[in-house]
Amino acid sequence: MRRLLVISGLLCLVAQEAQPQAPALAELRKRAEAGDAQAQYRLYLQYQEGKSPIEGRAEAIDWLRKAAGAGNPTAQVELGLLYRGGKLGATKNPEEAVQWFRKAAEQGDACGESELGFMYEAGDGIVKDEAEAARWYTRAADHGLPVAKFDLAFMYEHGRGVPVDVDKAIVLYEESAFTIPTARRNLAILYHNGKLRPKDLTAAYKWALLSVSAEEKRIFRERKDVGEHFEPRLGYALVLLEDFAKGMSKKDKENGVRMAQDWVHSNAAQLGDEPQTFPETLKGMKEK
Repeated sequence: MRRLLVISGLLCLVAQEAQPQAPALAELRKRAEAGDAQAQYRLYLQYQEGKSPIEGRAEAIDWLRKAAGAGNPTAQVELGLLYRGGKLGATKNPEEAVQWFRKAAEQGDACGESELGFMYEAGDGIVKDEAEAARWYTRAADHGLPVAKFDLAFMYEHGRGVPVDVDKAIVLYEESAFTIPTARRNLAILYHNGKLRPKDLTAAYKWALLSVSAEEKRIFRERKDVGEHFEPRLGYALVLLEDFAKGMSKKDKENGVRMAQDWVHSNAAQLGDEPQTFPETLKGMKEK
């Protein structure tokens, strides 16, 4: 399963630095008008959050363009995302998106590297080149970006742009599994299907359980903003878990639950409020 269940741009840009409070907006505009690229980008963000003195969307995007043109890599990635998706009034233009992603990538920005890799992989706005996609994913993954690790894992799992290497794929999926539920799901399927390595049903059950847990956590966290948008993901994860449970012994399932709990406990610092037990996940599942 691929990035269809991963919102790449949001995963790149979700962690922004703290924004100025309302009393500082006048000073922020003053700095932006003086050519401060960071202030220009912050003005754009303030508009996005409904806190800006900017009068309209066109002015907000103008500040974003100025920040990007001045070399701010985060603004360059944001502008590339607008052109790729045709959002906020920007005309959809994949070729223009590639240019902005490349400008950020060439500065060593992990999000720029990752999004440029995605454009190469998709052949969107540029000639498709999976080897080049893997190269940019590798650079972004080396900078620690989870979505790039996920994408690179997929490339290694399926031999796209790189030789098939299931061990590398597993390591990269596991490194991205803290924030990307799809990585957990892919691990579950990889351990269960036995195509690339011997089956390990207990490990598959562990990762399927953790996939459901992550989807439950995300729904709880984001429901007020996205409504039922993520419900299909949770439904799929539950079906997968129940399917894996068929034919498994009670002992193997209990071991899978224990392995999942141990993983959460061992990585508590990175997982935040991830539940360490799974009563809601397991409730209602029939004994097999």
